[in-house]
Amino acid sequence: MNCIRQSVFSIFALATAFSPAFAQSDAPTADTDPVLVFNRVCYAQVPVVRNIEDMATRFAWDRMGGDDLKQFTTIDNPTVLLGWDARIAKRLYRLGVVQSGLTDRFKEAFPDFADGVATGCTLVLDGRDEADVVLERMNQLARKQPDSIDVPEGELLTTTWSGGNEDFKVFLVYKSGTNGKANLLNVTILSKEAT
Repeated sequence: MNCIRQSVFSIFALATAFSPAFAQSDAPTADTDPVLVFNRVCYAQVPVVRNIEDMATRFAWDRMGGDDLKQFTTIDNPTVLLGWDARIAKRLYRLGVVQSGLTDRFKEAFPDFADGVATGCTLVLDGRDEADVVLERMNQLARKQPDSIDVPEGELLTTTWSGGNEDFKVFLVYKSGTNGKANLLNVTILSKEAT
């Protein structure tokens, strides 16, 4: 398991509160930084779903169900579909985790992963964060510039990053509104083997 975690972390240099990129004096604090929350809750945990479940139990997040939960996936029958309303540092986020076999689109793009697993973790923000600030923080987290930026999708703008190696493929997605506010952050990792 540790070797899987180290491989995932080597895909993107994992930024934490103690790294230079996240320790600047003008950087948001843990109370106000959704990218730091996303890093700790999603990015540093995926593809190991049980780590997120353990965190949800430990912090007594409210489990989500029904239509609220279904909004986190377009897949008909995922292997795992979990969600919580998570109160973190006096703010309320919605957190969703989806795990399944690869979709046909992913299989076509990554045939070596055809028998693998896709795990996604989405953090829905509370609408209080400036889009440009969150974008800059996501660039710091990914340690690279986006593959695409502000691609319109209705009233949302989507920015993406990608990376990977022979065992994992990693995709980061950031959505902001045309109102200049950040909406959600997502990481999806394709792995050749279940974790």
